Amino acid sequence: MSTSIFKKSVADFYILIIFVVLSVTNIALDIKYSNSNYIRILINDLLINPIQYIVETPSNFFDQMMEERQNISELNKKIEFLEKQNVTLKANIQKIDILENEISRLRSIKTKIKNKINNIKIAGVIRRNVLPDKESIQISSGSTDNIKLGQTVFGVNGLVGQVVEVNMQSSKILLITDSNSNVPGVIARTGKQVIVKGRSQDNMLEISFISNDADIKSGDLVSTSGQADRFLASLKIGRIIEIIKNEGERFATVIVEPIENIDNINEVILTLDEK
Repeated sequence: MSTSIFKKSVADFYILIIFVVLSVTNIALDIKYSNSNYIRILINDLLINPIQYIVETPSNFFDQMMEERQNISELNKKIEFLEKQNVTLKANIQKIDILENEISRLRSIKTKIKNKINNIKIAGVIRRNVLPDKESIQISSGSTDNIKLGQTVFGVNGLVGQVVEVNMQSSKILLITDSNSNVPGVIARTGKQVIVKGRSQDNMLEISFISNDADIKSGDLVSTSGQADRFLASLKIGRIIEIIKNEGERFATVIVEPIENIDNINEVILTLDEK
């Protein structure tokens, strides 16, 4: 039994016939009349395009809403990322400021040292233990050689002591290993300011008043800081060899071994330009 494709709706068949006729007519007009193209453009502009715009508007509206939501989410993520970067940059700027100050300080110390060690005096050690109950030496230079009270005394390797008594032909030096000696120092790795005190009992040194949680390590180099102009800056004092954490107390015991072999030193150096 045959079935017609137009059984459900005869109107569909007539609509198809109309569109076929219109198509054929449009082709014929395009061939015969060149101006017919303007009619088609007019129909597109006044009829088809407005209908198409009306049909697509809801879809475009929802697409734009979804896109804007996505853009807002991405912008929020970027803002959060940039805020974190901003905080990081501010923290780094603080470090840079600190480093600039440290560089300026080191340059200043370098300039002072460069000026002061141009004019030096080498003196021989002529006696040891010349001060009662003190780690001390006597050298072969005195006031006639322009030696001054308080001058820094050092060797080719590091700090030795300080002039505490000046005679015409000799001077007496309090060694840094004496318990009465206190040298303003700095830990080279961290820049931490410390006080280095002598230990007469074993010819070692000790860092005073340093907390148990301080950033120090065995092997750290300690040098003079130049604070209060008591000693020349940037002279090696010693290296940390032992750190003892004292439970129940605020400060640790930090033992420093002198760089200079003070017990066997035969010659010392002084700077005649030192204040």
